Amino acid sequence: MSDVMEEVQAPVQPAARAEVASHASSLRVAVATRDGQRVDLHFGAAESFRVFDVDADGPRLVEDRQIAQHALSEEEDKRETIYRMISDCSALLVAKIGATPQEALAKIGIESTNLHAGKNVVDALSEFYAAKFDAWRDAPIDATDFRLLHAMLRVADLDRSIEFYTQRLGMRVLERREHKKNMFSQAYLGYGADGDGMTIELVANWLRDESYVPGDAFGHIAIGVDNITRLCDRLAAAGVPMPRPPRSQRHGENIVAFIEDPDGYRIELIQAPSPEAAATLEGAPLAQS
Repeated sequence: MSDVMEEVQAPVQPAARAEVASHASSLRVAVATRDGQRVDLHFGAAESFRVFDVDADGPRLVEDRQIAQHALSEEEDKRETIYRMISDCSALLVAKIGATPQEALAKIGIESTNLHAGKNVVDALSEFYAAKFDAWRDAPIDATDFRLLHAMLRVADLDRSIEFYTQRLGMRVLERREHKKNMFSQAYLGYGADGDGMTIELVANWLRDESYVPGDAFGHIAIGVDNITRLCDRLAAAGVPMPRPPRSQRHGENIVAFIEDPDGYRIELIQAPSPEAAATLEGAPLAQS
């Protein structure tokens, strides 16, 4: 038996097994990995996915599924092939994944996450399994450090809206960004210094010609949270819709997830970096949009 197979069949560590010993169920999880050792492939770059069944005894390799072998034709979109190929899985571990495929996977019941990027496959699968079943516990949520962050509005003319909120309501522009790749402009406005207190996020999509109406202008509210993966695991266990499971942002500063309230309004959950990580990022050069 190869080293990779021997590693895959390594058992969950005792501490993790104790967390899930009372549950007999297993999870089927797909992993984007080059050689079975680490979670190290981008969703769009993968040509195959290794599929595992994971329970309290550890992960077991089911099969290595090649995308080319599952395509219905040469013309089929690669993403559609993947969605169908791993439709029996409840989760997908990847090194990177964009918001669009993440939401498409969520619609068919597959949670995709890049939060285990770079980790040993066995460790990642064991941690993922332990966290899911720990979420079944019905303990009160500690929201001591949670806070409302911002509400997002889509606007037709960003400069016009900024003038209104600053000149008419006395807000300050706290941050402004131009996103050339995704073709939108973004600004955060508020009253506190450096974003202290709740803010308004204004977004102007460059390709939008018609005016917004109040019903489609509202985007979401944002809440700052701690331990976002544990919170989202518990929300998922309670049946809360989650179009975007936790995913680290492109620049790595925050971990972000989107859930929906009973009326379908989106709520963005944001976990900021630890003080140590924030201090490290402070001196790093800004990445270009």
